[in-house]
Formats: sequence, structure tokens, C-alpha cells
Amino acid sequence: MARRGKTQESRRHVTDQAASPAPASPSEERRPRVFEILVEPGFAPLELASIISVLQTANELQPGLRFDWHVTSPTPGLVNSRSDMLVRAEPAIGTDYLRDYLFVVGGSAGRPEAWLPRVRAMQKLQRPVFLLSEAARDYIKLAAPLSGPVTAHWRDARTLTETGDYPTLSQALVENNSGIHTCAGRAHTAEIVIRLLAETLSPQYCAELTSAMILETARGFSGDQPSGAGQNANFLGSRLVKAIAVMEQNIEHPLRTAEIADEAGISIRQLERLFLTHVQTTPAKYYTRLRLKQARKLASDTKLTFLEIAIACGFSSSTALSNAFQREFGLTPRQARKGDNAPSR
Repeated sequence: MARRGKTQESRRHVTDQAASPAPASPSEERRPRVFEILVEPGFAPLELASIISVLQTANELQPGLRFDWHVTSPTPGLVNSRSDMLVRAEPAIGTDYLRDYLFVVGGSAGRPEAWLPRVRAMQKLQRPVFLLSEAARDYIKLAAPLSGPVTAHWRDARTLTETGDYPTLSQALVENNSGIHTCAGRAHTAEIVIRLLAETLSPQYCAELTSAMILETARGFSGDQPSGAGQNANFLGSRLVKAIAVMEQNIEHPLRTAEIADEAGISIRQLERLFLTHVQTTPAKYYTRLRLKQARKLASDTKLTFLEIAIACGFSSSTALSNAFQREFGLTPRQARKGDNAPSR
């Protein structure tokens, strides 16, 4: 990933900028708005690429350089993503060289203490901060209890709900808590950046930018996340989607197949036919697989006991969980917690 604009003059302007992102004078209008994109080892490459792609496209559509970015890291140099993509990152040094905007990309490192001082410094200067996916999750865990609204990717939100008390946690795409925006991230990242640029750009320009990115719309900070396959009817029929949504909402206390069919408004035979046709398995096996996927995430991402995980995922005992887990994934919950990489089916 290339970085744009590295002059000392640009850096001097960035550190002296006023808190508001809106231009204050003609000279401020000409000065590039500078984004810091902070990554850690194991970062999410889609989120990094989404931010840079939107900024790069915006610059191509607008005469003259308008937006600038610097990729930084607490571990500078070549930083490896979770998919082995390398990016060259500048040092993120304490609370020095703060920019106009800070994006913390999600990832598997899980070390919020490395970047939290920069987040707090930006908040003190009233400059916007965006924490994406796992970065939002790690911030919520570290900063709890929180008095304002927060969100995270829906899978992480489920894990947080199982492991702690977070009464202000929502299913929104973005939540703003005193200038710190916790975000679902992932593919929605591009839309976040477009809506952020809309604060200083004309509606026509933002419409052109959205079109250039081949997006139908930029949802921005409003709306709830689609949480699971049961929230997406693009690939599965509406009745099947309804049945899957019922399953996803009842992980801890599993329903009988007849109850699921009743909630979906169809017969048991119709339900079984839909599952066999579209997902090549029975409703019961699909339901068990959903619960086991949640158990695997809890085993990997939390310190819950295996009995607690079993209960949270609708199994009668840790032994029942372990047996089903091993049949599905080829490893035990204990091995999953240690990070063993047996292929899942």
C-alpha cells in the first residue's frame, strides 16, 4: 500500500489543526485533510484497502490533492495482515503526530493498550476516531463500563454479550460516543469513509464518489447490521431465511424442528425440503452447526469455562459439547482455544 504526501510542511499543518474537521479559511480549504490509518499484525486487509480506495478515488475525482493518509503501527515497518498481505507502516509514537482523523483497523492482535493513548488524545482534541470491527470489540472490553452507546461486528457483539455486562452495546453499524466511533467495519468501511467525507463535500460530489466506488448507496452511520444468514435474503428464499433467523436467535435454548417450522409459517416437511434443497443438510444438523460455530468463537475469543460455553450454546454438558465439536471441526474446544488449526468442515 502506498502512502501519499509526506512533506514536513504537511505534518506541521496536521499537528496544528483546529479540532473541527470543517475548513476555517481558504488556506485551510486547500490543505489536505489527513487520515491516520493504524494497523497491527494480523490486521483486516479489506478495511485498510477500503479506506485507502475511497480516499484515492476522491482525489482522482477532485482537482488537486484533497485527502492524504499515513499508515501507522505500534510495530512499524512491514506489518503482516491476517491474509499475509504486507503494508509498510510508519511509527505510531505515543501521542505525537496526530492527524485530522484516526482509523484503527480491526485485526487479531488484540492489543488496544498500544493505541488507546492516541485515541484518548484525539478525543481530547475533538478529532474524529473510528474503531473498526475487532478494534471496536477490544476497546469496549478495555474501556468498560461505558456510559455511552457502542457497537461492534455482530459476531463480536454476541461474544461480548456472553462474557460481560455491556448495557449500551447495540447492533448498529456505527455508534458515536463523544467522538469515538465504534463500527462494525468489514465491507461497510468504505461507506463510513464516504459519509465522513460528506461532512465537508457537496452532495453531488459524494454521489459521484459513491457511484465511482460501484456502491448503490452509502449507509453511513445509520441502520442496524445484518446479523447472520437469517438477515440476508439475497441468496436464500424468504421462508428459509426466516427459519435460519429463528435458529440464530435461539442458540442458548434450542427449539424443536416443529417449533422452528411454526415460527417460519411452514410445515416440517416444507422446512426439511428447503434445507435439503438450498443448504444440502437437514434443519437439525444446520442448527447444531450454528451452535458449534458460536462455541468455537467463544472458545477462541473468551476465557469462559467449557461448561459455560456448552450452556451458552445449548449443550447439556461440556462432554456433549466436546463430542459434537470434535465431530464437526476435527479438534476439541481445548485445542481450538490453544489456536490449533485443524480444518473445519
